[in-house]
Amino acid sequence: MQKAPSGDKPGFPRSGDLFLIASVIAWGVNFPFAKLALAYLDPLVFSATRYGLASLLLFGLLRLRQTSLAVSLKEVRQLILVGLLGVVLFQGCWAFGLNLTTASKASILVTTSPIFAALISVIRGHRPSLRAWCGIWLAFLGVAVVINNSLTEITMGLGTIAGDLLIVGASIMWALYTFVSEPIVARRGPVLVTAWSMLFGSAILAVAGIPAFSSQNWSMVPMDGWLSWGFTAVFGAALGFVWYCAGIVRIGITRGMVYSFFIPVVAILTSVLFFGEAMTLVQLLGAVIVVLGVKLTRSG
Repeated sequence: MQKAPSGDKPGFPRSGDLFLIASVIAWGVNFPFAKLALAYLDPLVFSATRYGLASLLLFGLLRLRQTSLAVSLKEVRQLILVGLLGVVLFQGCWAFGLNLTTASKASILVTTSPIFAALISVIRGHRPSLRAWCGIWLAFLGVAVVINNSLTEITMGLGTIAGDLLIVGASIMWALYTFVSEPIVARRGPVLVTAWSMLFGSAILAVAGIPAFSSQNWSMVPMDGWLSWGFTAVFGAALGFVWYCAGIVRIGITRGMVYSFFIPVVAILTSVLFFGEAMTLVQLLGAVIVVLGVKLTRSG
C-alpha cells in the first residue's frame, strides 16, 4: 500500500480528506452545470475558455498572496506535461464524452480512475493492500447501485459507445495526471502548479479549437449558459483542481483517488436539489456502500 507523503501536516490529520471532499463536491455539482453549458458551447470552446479563466483566477490569487510565479525551464516542461494530461487530454475526452452520453453514465465511468491508478501503482511497484482493493471495488459497486437505481435489473441510460469510451479515456488520463503532478505539487504547491498547467493546457486547447471558435454562435448562449460556464470555471476547474492536488499530497494517490467515487453521488444530489428529481431508497443504499468503500480503502 502506498504510504501517505510527508505533506500531511502534524496536527492536521484530516486536512487531506477535507480537501478531497471539497473537490468531490465541486466536481459532482459540476456535471449538471457543464451539461447545460455544453448545450450552447462547442466542447473545445467550453474547455479552453473555462480553463483559461481558471488559470487567470489562480494567478491573481498567487499575486495577492505575494507568491513568486517564476518557474525553471525544467519545471516548464513538467507543467506542460501536467497540462497536457490534466487539461488537454482529460478535459477533451471528458467534454466530448459528456456531450455524447448521459451525465449519469459519464459520472459512473469517471469513477473508474482509482482502478487505473491502482494498476499504475502496481506497475510502479507499489502494491495496494487487499483491504484497499476490496474498498475500491466496494465503492465502485456502490456507485453502480446509485446510478443504476435498481438491485434487480440494469436501468442505466444507453448513451453512445463513443461517448462512453471517451469518458473511460478521460479516467485513464486523470490517473496518469495524478501520478505525474504529485511530485511537482509537493515541491511547489497546488495553486502554482494548477495555475501554470491550466494556462498551458488552455493555450493548447485554444489552438486546437480555432475552427470551433470561429464558428461559435456567441449571441445564442443564454444567461443560464454563461452562469453554468462560470461555475464550472471557478469551482469545477480552479478550486476543484487545487483542492484535489492538496488532498493527494497529504494522504497519497491510491487512498486519495477513491474519493472520486463520491462524484456521482453528489451529482445526483444536485439533480434532486436543483432539478426536482427524487432519490430512491436504492440510491441511498448505494451512497452508504460508497461511504463504506471509501472508509475501507482509506484505512487500508
